[in-house]
This record gives sequence, C-alpha cells and structure tokens, in this order.
Amino acid sequence: MSIEDGPRALSFQPKLFANASQKKAVSISELFKQLKKLSKELNGLEQETVDTQSLDAVTRQLLAPSLLRHKEAGVVAYVSCCIADILRLYAPEAPYSDDEIKEIFNVFIDQLQLLGDADNQFFALREYLLSSLATVRTPALVAMQPDAEETISRFFTELFGVVSPGQPHNIQMQILDVLQQLVEEPKTVPQDVVDVILVQFTKRRQQDNPAAYQLASDLATNTADVLQKYIYQYFNDVIVSAAQQRAGGTLDDLRAAHRLILELNRAAPGTLLNVVPQLEEELSVEDVEIRELATSVLGEMFGEKGFTLAKRYEATWKAWKGRRADASAQVRVQWIERAAALYQHQPQLARELNAHVTEKLNDVDERVRVAACQALGQLEMGAATQGALGDDVIAALGERCKDRRPGVRAEAIVALATMYSQVADELEQSVAARRKWGGIPSTIFELRYVNDVDIDSKVESIMTGAILNFAKMRDDRTRCRRLLLVFDSLTAKAQNGFFSYMQRQRDIIRLTDSFLELCERDASEVAAEQQQRALAAKISQCFPDRAKLESGLLQLAGLRDSEVCQGLRQTMDAHSDMRLVRRCQKSALKRLSSLAPNLLDPTAPLWKCVGLTTINRGLVPPLIENASARGQAQFRTAADALLAYVAKVFPEMLELSKDELFAVDELQASEPGAVEERLALMVRFAKAVPGAVPRSTELENRLAALVRTGTAVQAKRAAFVVTQMAGAEALCGALCGDLAGSLNGDQFTAAALAALSRFAQHAPAAYATYADRVGQFVVQTLLRGAETDNAGGDADWVERAALGDAGVACVYAVKLLARWLAGAERAGVTREAAQLVVGALRQLVRNGGALQARGGAGRSALAQHLELAAAAGLLRVAGRWERLVGVADVQSLALVVQDASFEVRSTFLLDKLVPALAARRVAARFVPLVFLAAYEAEAGVREHVRHAVSQRLAQFRPTAGSPSLVESSLVRLLHMLAHHPDWDDAEEVRTLELFATYIEFFITCVCSAQNVSLLFCYAGAMKRYKDRASEQRTTRLYVASELAQYLLREKSLSANWPLNVYPGQLTLPDDLFQALSDDERAEQPRKPYLDPAFVAARARPAAGKRSRPAKPASVKRKRGERPGKGKEPEDSDAMDEDESSESSDGGSD
Repeated sequence: MSIEDGPRALSFQPKLFANASQKKAVSISELFKQLKKLSKELNGLEQETVDTQSLDAVTRQLLAPSLLRHKEAGVVAYVSCCIADILRLYAPEAPYSDDEIKEIFNVFIDQLQLLGDADNQFFALREYLLSSLATVRTPALVAMQPDAEETISRFFTELFGVVSPGQPHNIQMQILDVLQQLVEEPKTVPQDVVDVILVQFTKRRQQDNPAAYQLASDLATNTADVLQKYIYQYFNDVIVSAAQQRAGGTLDDLRAAHRLILELNRAAPGTLLNVVPQLEEELSVEDVEIRELATSVLGEMFGEKGFTLAKRYEATWKAWKGRRADASAQVRVQWIERAAALYQHQPQLARELNAHVTEKLNDVDERVRVAACQALGQLEMGAATQGALGDDVIAALGERCKDRRPGVRAEAIVALATMYSQVADELEQSVAARRKWGGIPSTIFELRYVNDVDIDSKVESIMTGAILNFAKMRDDRTRCRRLLLVFDSLTAKAQNGFFSYMQRQRDIIRLTDSFLELCERDASEVAAEQQQRALAAKISQCFPDRAKLESGLLQLAGLRDSEVCQGLRQTMDAHSDMRLVRRCQKSALKRLSSLAPNLLDPTAPLWKCVGLTTINRGLVPPLIENASARGQAQFRTAADALLAYVAKVFPEMLELSKDELFAVDELQASEPGAVEERLALMVRFAKAVPGAVPRSTELENRLAALVRTGTAVQAKRAAFVVTQMAGAEALCGALCGDLAGSLNGDQFTAAALAALSRFAQHAPAAYATYADRVGQFVVQTLLRGAETDNAGGDADWVERAALGDAGVACVYAVKLLARWLAGAERAGVTREAAQLVVGALRQLVRNGGALQARGGAGRSALAQHLELAAAAGLLRVAGRWERLVGVADVQSLALVVQDASFEVRSTFLLDKLVPALAARRVAARFVPLVFLAAYEAEAGVREHVRHAVSQRLAQFRPTAGSPSLVESSLVRLLHMLAHHPDWDDAEEVRTLELFATYIEFFITCVCSAQNVSLLFCYAGAMKRYKDRASEQRTTRLYVASELAQYLLREKSLSANWPLNVYPGQLTLPDDLFQALSDDERAEQPRKPYLDPAFVAARARPAAGKRSRPAKPASVKRKRGERPGKGKEPEDSDAMDEDESSESSDGGSD
C-alpha cells in the first residue's frame, strides 16, 4: 500500500482481558494466540502509512499490569515486542507519559537481560526487541526523561552483563548501538555509566568476559568525544583523592587508575585527550611514587601509540624525556625500562633516545645501570629494532661489561650475548650487520683481562649458548662454521682472551681429573682426604661461590659413585665428541639427581665449565679442512689459529685426526702459502704430541723435497717434522749433509740455513758432524760480510721477508748458532765452539746487530733483525747453559729492552723475555729486565708487563713461604740501574729523578701491603755488601738502595700501609754482591747517600702533577754507541764442563 492510498489502520483488535477492568487476562493459550497475531500485524505496519488512531486502544491495553507483569515469560516477551513496535510506529513522539516510559523500559531491560540464554523458546522475541531498539533509536526516549539516570545505568549494567564471547556478532553490534544511543542522547552521562564502562577495561574483567571488554572498547572509541570529559573528571577525582589521602596511605587507587589509563590508551585513546596533560603534570610533582607511576605509564603509552602520541603531545614527550635526569633513581629506572622498550615497539621514535639511553648506561646509580642492561637484553632484535639501536648504545653496553659492580657486569654480558644470538645468522650475509654487531664477541672475550672469577664464569656459561649457540646446530660442520665466523671477527686481544678461556677450562679439567682420581681411592687414606680438600679448595677458587662449590665437591666425593664420576670424566675427555659429551653429562646429572639432588645446584658451574662443548674433537676435521687449501680463504687464518691452540691445549683431539692432518696431497698444493700453513699445523701437532708423527715413504720424500727446494718457511717447518719422525735419523743425517754442502762461499740460501737451524736443535746427533764447518761459515763468512751500517741514522724497521734472501739467511744463521748450542748434548760441544757461538751472539747484541763496533754509523734494517735474533739467542742459550751468559750479558740485554727501535724492544720484551720467564726457561736473574720498560711510550706494553708480573711471575717462589722471584729481583734491578750507562754521577739529582721512575714502576707492579716491609729490607740489606765486579760502583749501589727505600716509604705513607721490620734473614745473590768484612763495615761512612736536594725537590708541593722525567738517553741512543763514562761490559765466564745446573730448552722462533 502506498502513501497515496491513505493511512493503514490496525485491523486486528485483540481480546486480551477477561473483563473490562483489565485486571485479569484471558487464558494463557488464548493470550498467546492474540498476542502473536497482534505482534505479527504490528510488525507489518510502516511508520509512514500507519493510522496511529487505530493503535490507541492497543497502546493502552498493553500497559496493563496484568500483561507487563504476567507470570508467563513468553507473555511479557510478546508484550514487549508489541510495545516496541508501537513506539516505532509513533516515533518520534511516544504515546506514553514519562512514568509509563520508565515502566516500559524497565520491562525492556528485564527482557534484554535474558538474551544470554540462546536456547530459550522466546529468545527470538528478545532478539527482535533488541533489534527494534537499536534500529528505531527508541532509547532516545529514556534520555529525554528528567530522572533517567537510574534507567540508563540499568541498561549498561544489564547489557554488559549479558554480552558474552559466544553470542552472535549481530547481537553484540545491536547492544553496542543501544548503549551508544544512551551515551550520545542524554545531556549528561551518569557517573554510574562511566564506572560500568571503565570497569570493563580492568585486567580481571578482560579475562572474565573479553566480549564485554570489546564492547566497551568499541563504545568508548565511537563516543570518545562525549566520554572524554567524564573520563578526565574520573581520573581527576582519583588523583585529588589520592593526594588528600597520601599522608601515611598507599597509592593503590591511583595505581589502579593508571593501569586503567593504559588499557584505555590501547583500546580507545581518543578518550584520553585531557588525561595526557594530566599525566604530564604528574611528572613534575614532588611525590616520587607519583612521578615514578606517571613516567612508567606515559612510557608504555608512547610505546603503544608512540609516534602519533609524541607528535600530538610534543610537550608531554619532551617532559617525559626529561625524567631521565630525575633526582630519584626509581624514576630513572622506570624511564630507562620504558625507553628501551621503544626500540622494539616504536623504533622510529626510539632513534631520538640513543644519546639518552647511553647516558643511563653510565648512570651514577647501580640500579639504573642494571635496569638499562636488563631492558636492552629483553629486546627482540627485528630489523627495525636493529636499525634503531645506535652504535653508541652498543658501545656503552660493552663498557658496562667491565662495570665495577658485579650485578651490572652480569646483566651487560647477558644482554650483549642475547643480542648477538639473535643477529648471528645475519652476520655472514650482511656486511652492515657484521660492522654493527660483529664486535660483540670481542667485547665479551676481552673481559678475560679483567681476571675476575664472576666474569669468567658468566662468559663461560654464555660462550656455547648465546655466542656460539651450538645447541641449535645438528652437525659439526655447522658448528665449526659458526665458531670460525665468531673467531674471525675477534680482535687480537679478544682472540687471546678466547684462548685464555680455553686454557682456563683445560686447567680446571686437570684439577678435576686429579680430584676424581682421589675420589676413587680408599676413603680411609688420610693423605687422600687431605688432598681432596686441597683440590676442592683450588677448584672452587675458579668460581664465584667458592664455599658452596667446595662443600658440594666434598659431598660429591663422599658419594663415591662410579657412575657420576665416570660421567663427569667423559664430559671432559678430549676423545669424546659433542653427542657423547652431552649424553654423558645428562646421564650423570640424572644419576646425581637421584642420589643427592641438593648437589645439582652447587656443582652446576663445574659441570658447565669442564664439558667440552666449545672446542670438541668433532670440530677438528672441519677445522683441518678449512685450514687447508681446499678451505675458504676467508676462514683459513682463523682455522689455522684455532688448530694451533687445540694442539697446545687439547693435543689429544688432533691425534684422532692425524691422518687427515698429514695428508701428502696438502703438501703438493700450488700455493706456497697453503703448504706453509699445513706444515705449521704439522709442526704444532708434533710439538703437542711428541712421537705421534706418522711415517710413510711418500710423506718422507715430500718433506725431504721441501727441505731441499722449498722456501725458507717451508724448509724449516718440514725439517722440524722430519726430526719428530720415529726412525728418521738416517734421513736427518742425509739432509744435514746436503744442506751443509750447499754452504760454500757466496753459494747459500736462507732456506738451507733455516732448515739447518731446526736440525741443529732437534736432531743434534745428525747435525754434529757438520757443526764446526757450518759455525765457521756463519761467523767468519756470512755475518762478517753482512751490511749492518746505515748512513744518516737507523733505518726504518721492515719485516723479515723484505730483507732479501741474503738478509734472511743472516737472521737464520744467528738462530742456527743459538739453537745448536741450546739443543746440543754437553759432551758434543767443545769449549772453542761454545765460545765462538756465545761470542758472536754477545757482539751482535752489544754492537746493535754487528760483529764489530760501528762507531757513529746508524743501523741498517738487517742489523736490527740480527740484534733481535742475537738477544733471543742469548736467552735461549742461557736457558740451557746458565754460566755461559754472564752478568755483563744480562746488562747488555737490558739495553735491548730500551732499544731505539720499537719493534726490536717490544718483540724482545713481550715475545721472547716475558714468555721465557713465565715458562721458567731462564733464571730469575733476567726478571729485572722487564722493569726497564718503565719509560716505554706505548702504554699497552707497560700494561702487558704489569699483568705478566702480577699474574704470572709473582707466583713463583723457590720454596713455600720464601720471597717470590719477583720480590727478590729488587736487588738485581738496583744493581742493574747502578751499572746503567745513563747514570751520571756529575748530575746526581737529575739521575735520581730519572732512575726513580724505574723503581716506581717496580713498586707499581710488585709492591703491596703484605710485602712492602720485605722490599724495604731488601733495599736496606744492600749496604752490607759491595759490588763484586767493581768497587767503584758500590757507592752507586748505596745511592740506589736509599732511593728505593725512600720511594717505598713514600708509597707506604700514601697507601697507608704499615712499614714494619722484616723478621726474616735475607741474603743477596753472590754473583753480583760480596759481603762486607767487619773492617769494611767499620770504615763505611755513616752518612746518607741520597742527595738532600733530590729529597727536597721530591717533598716540595708541586703546583700540579709531578712531571715525568725525560726519556733516558739509552732509548734514544743509537745502538753500538757507548757513553764515554761507562765501562764496557766484561766477557762472560768460560764454559764450565762440570756445570750441573741446566734449564730445559724452549722458546719460539
């Protein structure tokens, strides 16, 4: 029917009541029949065409209490639907009074709250009612009522209660429409309504009814313009109330409100338009907890709506960034935690914070630094996060690995390692990634130099985990590639640190193996029990919680369980592959868990440390392959270095792969470098596992060919391998004869001399036949004809290969002399031969690389190499023939430590002298030489010396309880200084200032509160002796003695150390000192030898720091020149055939 046809009237007039009073309805069946028919016709009527007058009777009838409050739910449902249709047809006006409308909507609400029962037979009617309310916008009638708050509040309470996750989506959308009308239509939104909406955002409500949370989120988003002022007022009331109750109270309500703000920010940020400035104000209140809360909440908000929120509220963003400098550490902790999270959630915004995050990594408060490290370590390193993190942040995090606080160090190490583990797979493909993240392993492994057991234990725990990540790799080739990738990225210092960790593991393995042997002995042996306790104490010293581990080890020994002991032994067995190590470790720990679960935690650090999961025998074959000519050039050097260290620390691993190592095919490669590298591996294996070099005709022939025709490097390495073959004496003799025969006049090669130097030391019987002839040729022909002078001063240092074949031959000739004397049997060496060799070495050292003094001429590059080789040779000889190298020779070597060439002095000091002393290959009389590095310009060299003295040399004592070799070396140092060519008696004050630096360097390296009295006594004891070589120098000794005592007293005062009388008896070395007789003591002047002018100048307060004296002349002087006032060092003692004290040979090329 169209509108032109006229209004359409309601044709059906229902009979709903049994009487006119309308107090009693018709029977239920009839009532249902009438209401269904009425509902159907009303549903079919249209608002535009209906005759509303025809609805009047029904409109009034439906309001009868007998219908609205009928006991049958279906009746009320039908009545509600009919009234909803009547309201639709009458819209926008309603045919009811305000009270009637209130009554009607309460009935509607009663029906709508039953929507949760979808199985009810009248569910469709209630769904229809909801749809009608949503479509017609009938709830607007409620909004116009003067006292509608209660009804509106009921709507919200009941509809939020009825919504559920399982409901059809259209019902949820219709409920949203109804509630949205009830928010938008009223002039004011009741506070109860705001409360109902906000409570849906609480965590508990989200978990209990996520559909209600989603409904509230959609409603708040759609009505944000209306709700924002009410939400602002809500939070303002909470804040004001919290401030009023703050005295002695808690901030629970305020915290709950701020959590609510976070949820609103996630779901409906538009409602917080006025709340964000409110939070900004909280950032500057006096209450620390409120500032902390605001900093945390705003930080999370920026993390969720970062860039948009920061741009919209620039002042708030700036104020929040300013909280990084808050006076409270708790606020700064909250700031850095939220700032770090921005790297992951809002990387574009986080780029602005790099400098600020770096600042917090260096914060004065430990808690802030810990929080910064922890927060960065929790980041997921996606591409955007990697791009946002600045290089300065990574560098600052690396510095925190060396923090003075152990908690900060631990978190920083874990954070860096966690970052690296996430980006490691990208490093091989991306140059940019390697540039940014490739330095992390170096930072971590360089921590070994800190020498702290807490750090060492932490680094060991992450080495195979986060750094190498071997657990996620199935085969050894993949593990090997990761190991090479990591090792290849390391700095030289970090590589040494990595090797040091491997050595530490080896040392602990040896201790643990000895401990397990004692565990398997008879427990009744008192000695065994004492040794157990000593070993347990020694092992536990390597770990942080010493007492806990020591107790655990002793309890483990008490179990006497062979399965646990055998499992532990197999996990650290060099013959176990990765799979076996893990299987044995798992099995043994399972057994230990069943026997004594309380021991799992205390002993865990030891199990992790000794398990061979970093360097393992399974990695050796792929390492050998990568080190060969077939391997990638990128990793060849790294593989070679790793194999070299495996040969040193775990030679048993190489022994299992010696067939691959000694493959002849690898010695026939076209590249000389590849052959040299493989020979180097063979040499390392032969040194590590003596007598294990395989022998075959093919291998012998190839090695012999390399000795005769190879390069100098190939020849010397091949010669050494031949000397280590069992039963190859005849071959050694033949090769020595061939090489010696090639030395004739100008016909010689560096390769021949290099190979002969190896035969001379390692096959002395084969070389002995040709020793005299070769020695005469080297000294009389080769070295005397060498060009060692250089006009215009010293030449620049060049590498050995740049010297040319003749120059390289001269260097190997010097090495040959020293190696022969060091390796020869005593009976096979004549006095004349020994004097020839030592005399040549001595002259080369004293004359700066020449056999004869050169006057004022400078040194050539060759002379510098010859001097270095001769100095190293004297050390080598001294290790075997102690008395051949005299006091004057030691004094000459002291000047090599101060050579004008940095390469000469640093190589001799760091690569020759310090390792020889640490390995005890030379006597303690060479210890003072290291302290002549006091004036070394390179701080790294001085630090290396200081570390070597304090960590290695200081441990050596002739007997338990006696002074260490370093402590007793003080008198030798003072004697050396008294004989130093820079000592000028004419300028005593300047001399004392100059030489005080040497003694101060000694004090820095050696002195402590425990030994200062001993050192003071040593210095004073020198006055009871005179110089054995020269009585003229005795006065200098006494001056040096008093200078040392003055500086020791000065140090003890500044450090507040007690300076007591040393109770022991001290004797000075008789090769340097001769005790004074009673008469000489009586005649000795009783006066101070230390110049008072020096003491006065030293004690005088300086305007600033005391200036460092000028570098001594010996460092600047051309070698070969001697000061006019100094005495030329005497020749060393002749060889004593009955000498019984010999040192073992050693040293490297």
